[in-house]
Amino acid sequence: MANNGLPSASEFPVHAFGVSGPELLAGTEGEGVFVSGDNGTTWSAATVGLTNGGILAFADSDPRVLVGTADGVFLSTNYGTSWAGGGLTGARVFTLSVSGTNVFAGTQYGGVFLSTNMGGDWTAVNTGLTTTDVRSLAIAGGNLFAGTYALASSIYEPNGVGLFKRPIAEMVTSVERGQNVLPTYISLEQNYPNPFNPSTTIRYGLPARSHLSLTVFNTLGQEVATLMNETEDAGFHDVRFDGTGLASGVYFYRLEAGNFIQTRELILLR
Repeated sequence: MANNGLPSASEFPVHAFGVSGPELLAGTEGEGVFVSGDNGTTWSAATVGLTNGGILAFADSDPRVLVGTADGVFLSTNYGTSWAGGGLTGARVFTLSVSGTNVFAGTQYGGVFLSTNMGGDWTAVNTGLTTTDVRSLAIAGGNLFAGTYALASSIYEPNGVGLFKRPIAEMVTSVERGQNVLPTYISLEQNYPNPFNPSTTIRYGLPARSHLSLTVFNTLGQEVATLMNETEDAGFHDVRFDGTGLASGVYFYRLEAGNFIQTRELILLR
């Protein structure tokens, strides 16, 4: 056994391993990250700056290392000695993969996200995915492969499991262009995170200045919130929805702009 310094495996199993420079990193279910500098003989806690101890994945880009947790991504620039927030707060990040300066994160019910600056900013890159419960990522031949998971009876992700492939260059280019190019059509994206507690972000795109309304309804069709009812400039816009005070369950958000009407489902899960 090589458990010297690690918490009890029966209570806090190790879910992920990483290597950062001379350090071996172990991610536990509830006690955060542990570091070994002697090839696993002894371990010490490395949790400074971590606010979630549910470690699910590592990604290394020496001397930086990213860790995926049950509540977003954290970044260390000193081989895991200390950590700072790396984005995707509220998401369960199951898997991370690095290609040069690009980092991909696979999340539960949020799909795949791309950061081109090591966790400084993240953008969803879910084109082609039919389910957004992503459990594994791999990079080969200039492509990103995403392994997805869903129970056949899941009300959240009814389309089941699958393996998806997309060229990395296509995603990186779309993210870079997306900072400056206006949308070519009205779009309403899936909220993130989803499920959420208590708040989530809804993103929509307008190709031209338009009057719009963005409302949230319960399953009975009763309006529970009006997020927007005004004229907006062309571009991509983010709106925050706070579900504080609402009961857990399924809700729907609807965007209306001219003749465009689209509704998507969101889930408040406490």
